[in-house]
Amino acid sequence: MLAASFVVAGPAIGCIETSELAAVATLAPVDLRGSAFGFLATVQSFGNILASGVVGVLWTILSPTAAFLYLAGWALISCMILARLVARRSATE
Repeated sequence: MLAASFVVAGPAIGCIETSELAAVATLAPVDLRGSAFGFLATVQSFGNILASGVVGVLWTILSPTAAFLYLAGWALISCMILARLVARRSATE
């Protein structure tokens, strides 16, 4: 079961990271696009450090399932925020 989770997580992470880059390229103004990519990398780095700690604690204290559900919840929240930003941008164009 754990191996199946990792097999599914790999493509999911690939899709999420690709959509993040596409969102920055689409939503950032042309003159700030380089800074936007740098900011994305910074946020991802701090997020990875924080998430690794939280997930490690959840995995150890509760279960691997709790850790995956925590991460899935954040992925869902980020997708909803991204969809809202794209919809708002489309409405203004």
